[in-house]
Amino acid sequence: MYSHRSEFLKALSKEPTARVPLYCTGYPELEFIDNYLKRYKLKTNNTSLILNDKNYNIIEQMDFDAISLWDFRRGEGGYDLDDQRRVDGWGRIYKDEWYLWDGIFKNEKILLEWKYLKLPIKEKLMKLKEFLRKEHKKLDYVVSLPGLFEKTWQSMGFYYFAKSLKKNIEFVETVVSFFSNYIKKLIKALQNTGTKIFLVADDYGYKNRTFIPKEMWNHLFFDHYKEIINIIHEKKNNIILHSDGYISEMIKTFIDLGFDAVQSLEPNAGVNIFDLFKKYQNHICFIGNLDISLLAFGTIKQVKDYIISLIGKANKYNCSLVVSPTQQINSKCKPENINAMIIETTKIFK
Repeated sequence: MYSHRSEFLKALSKEPTARVPLYCTGYPELEFIDNYLKRYKLKTNNTSLILNDKNYNIIEQMDFDAISLWDFRRGEGGYDLDDQRRVDGWGRIYKDEWYLWDGIFKNEKILLEWKYLKLPIKEKLMKLKEFLRKEHKKLDYVVSLPGLFEKTWQSMGFYYFAKSLKKNIEFVETVVSFFSNYIKKLIKALQNTGTKIFLVADDYGYKNRTFIPKEMWNHLFFDHYKEIINIIHEKKNNIILHSDGYISEMIKTFIDLGFDAVQSLEPNAGVNIFDLFKKYQNHICFIGNLDISLLAFGTIKQVKDYIISLIGKANKYNCSLVVSPTQQINSKCKPENINAMIIETTKIFK
C-alpha cells in the first residue's frame, strides 16, 4: 500500500481533510461495471490490481478513495443435509442459494464439536499479503470481518435465537463467545498480511427500529466488541462498523466502544444523518447515506443536490464524513448517477 496518509485515513481519525473522500462498499455487481465501462472510457488492460478475479484498477479509475474486500471472512467449510439443503461454515442452513433463516446451533454439544469454521487458507492469505504490498496509487483497502450479532442469530436461526433470548440466554452468550474467539483469531491472521483497516459487517436494524433492544445488545456484545476493537487499535489500525437499517439509537454505543467510523446510515430506514451530525459532531466518522434507491432511480440533479446538502451540513457541524452508497452498487444503479456522486460533486466540492 502507498505510504502517504490518505484523505480516507484522515477522515477515519477525525482529522481535517482537504476534501471529502469516497468509499466503495465492496466490488460492484459485474452488470453495473459493464454498464459503467460502456458509458465511460476506462483503461481495463491493467492487470496489476486484480485480486480474486476482481479488477481494482477500475475502482481506482472511477476515483474512489477506498473499497472493502469481502473475500477473507472464513475458509471453506460445511456439509450437505440433503439434495437441496446444505449447512455452511457459520452453521447457517441454505436451500440452493437461499438462506432459510435457520441454523444448526441448537445446543452446546453441536457448538463444541463444530469443525467447519476455519480461517482462510494460507495460500489465500498470501495472495492478500502480496496484493496489499503493491504500490497502489490511491486506494485504501478495508477488509471485512463477520459480525457477532448476525452470525449468532443466523447460526441459531432467528426463531430459536429470539426464543433463547427469553428462555436460555446463557446459550446465546456461549454462541457469541464462540464467534468472538474466531473473529479475534481472524484479525490477527489478517494483520499479518498487512491489513490496516477493518470493517465489521453486522446489520442491527429494520426500518425505523433495531432488531433487539439496545440494552440487550449491550449485554451480549459490548464487552466482546471492546476486546476486538482493542486488538485492532493496539496495532494503530482502524475499524469501521457497518449496519443496514435504523441504528440512530446505537451511535452513542459505537462511540463508547471506540469504533472509528459507522457506515451505511440508510435514510430510507429512518436514519437522519443531519440530526446525527448535530448531536455527535466529530466523535465518530460518518460513512455513507447515499441510498441505493436514489442512485438507481433518482436524477443526476437529485444526487448532486443531496451530496451538496450532506457535505454542507457535515462542514457546519465539523463532522468527519466519507461519501458512499449505503450498500453494494448493484446493476440497477445508473452509471451517470455514480459518476455524478464522484466526479461531478464530491471531488470538486469546496
